[in-house]
Amino acid sequence: MTQNELTADMVLVRTSELPAAELGPEDTVLLDAEHGVYYGLEGPARVIWDLLQTECTLDDICSALVQRYDVDEATCMKDTRAFILELVENGLVTTR
Repeated sequence: MTQNELTADMVLVRTSELPAAELGPEDTVLLDAEHGVYYGLEGPARVIWDLLQTECTLDDICSALVQRYDVDEATCMKDTRAFILELVENGLVTTR
């Protein structure tokens, strides 16, 4: 999947619940034991992961991030799209 293929209204959902440990109010570590990989999520990445507990769109995520952080909509969309693509490529999120 490329950045152009991930549209703002595409439904996103976690593919599974990975074991997670909270390291602080905005820091989480996820463990993918099957692949022997762990992921560190902090700040906006953690917020995005939390939002993906339920089905949502890229637009939904960016709306929440723009309200919470001092970021303009275009930058938020670009950066969030790139992060979501990483999650999709690593099999942590799927699109519908």
